[in-house]
Amino acid sequence: MLKEAEVVEVDTEVIAQKVFLKSIELLGGLKQLTHYRSLTWLPALARAAYAVVLKEMFNKVDDEIAKELGITRQSVRNILQANPEYAKERIKRLRDFMEEEGKTLKGHTAGAIVKLAYSMIEKEA
Repeated sequence: MLKEAEVVEVDTEVIAQKVFLKSIELLGGLKQLTHYRSLTWLPALARAAYAVVLKEMFNKVDDEIAKELGITRQSVRNILQANPEYAKERIKRLRDFMEEEGKTLKGHTAGAIVKLAYSMIEKEA
């Protein structure tokens, strides 16, 4: 007897939010970001969360992601080519990291943090 395949809808918004929040958690939480006056990092983390989810879960290509998010293809590439190990090392020295990075979080740094968060969420599932 053949079983009918079950279609499971995946909500991009919900997954991107989960990755975004995990990224904030990795950085010590909102209070930590507030303390270091790094709340300006949030948009970069949000864009990176969407880019990683669209690539990893929906197999979107750079051009599609760029168009959907309203950012350049190069920005998407910077996010997606980021090494999560870079984020691990930087987060170990969180205070120095936040002071060095300054008010604007670079795309590759946001990408590295988000990719690390995404991988942690995948392991939990």
